[in-house]
Amino acid sequence: MPNPAAQHAPLLDTLVSRLQETDGTPPYLQLRQVLTAAVADGALRPGDALPPVRAVAAALGLAPNTVAKTYALLREDGLTENRAGAGTRVRADLVTGPEAQLQDLRALLRQLRTSGVPAEQLHAVLNEVLLEPPAG
Repeated sequence: MPNPAAQHAPLLDTLVSRLQETDGTPPYLQLRQVLTAAVADGALRPGDALPPVRAVAAALGLAPNTVAKTYALLREDGLTENRAGAGTRVRADLVTGPEAQLQDLRALLRQLRTSGVPAEQLHAVLNEVLLEPPAG
């Protein structure tokens, strides 16, 4: 059986480096932020397994219940799912990155149209934004 800590070593290293003891934010919320960011930036992809609760707790010096609380929040956020025998995984049907942002944009445009904003005005705003030089 593979060693969970070794299998998830890069992610565990990232978690260790990003959690701040002096931050003032509770560790379970910091862990939630770091794991959410890992999903958003593609470090954790749809279908990827999260390290077992005990492996994260041991790596971070946290109580297993603290990590379990974070995993429960991630599930409530719709980022993860639990499968019997498979542990906690990033939802396989989760859309991340630019595609997720485009879905958000589509939803916002529909909402604006429904609220009465004319299509011409939306086109004008889109053209304005698209013609701006890229930031960065």
